[in-house]
Amino acid sequence: MSLPLALASTAISFMGSMSAASAAKREAAMRARQIEQQKKAAQLTALQEHNARLNNLQTFLGTNEALAGVMGRDIGSDRSLKTLIDKAKRDSQTDANRARVQLAMEQGKLSFQRNMAIQKGNNLARGYRFQALGTLVSGAYKASTLMPPSGGTTV
Repeated sequence: MSLPLALASTAISFMGSMSAASAAKREAAMRARQIEQQKKAAQLTALQEHNARLNNLQTFLGTNEALAGVMGRDIGSDRSLKTLIDKAKRDSQTDANRARVQLAMEQGKLSFQRNMAIQKGNNLARGYRFQALGTLVSGAYKASTLMPPSGGTTV
């Protein structure tokens, strides 16, 4: 193998490893952005579901008020209607609390996935940089074996 060929091979291998390191970091950043978008979508979905629960509760309360009016009952003093309304409010609050906990768990899971994607990209990039360094050292050794011996003659 000639010296120029060994140097060219080393340079190409080094550049390939460094390019792979950059690609690993870009891929990790893209994955992290995708997971961040999933987090935002989950928040929006949770908000929409919360609003739907509130609308359902308001519809239930309005229906009960209308029924009470038609039946000639007073919601404030009719114990059975008051019990139904109080139970609906408690159930709605319980559903809202469960949804908040579920959203928090989902957000935590997605944050973990995002951090793992970034860490994986960093680890891959570090590995490719070490590979590039190893290529340089190996290339330098090969080049040194191909170089003519230095003819340092002393007179």
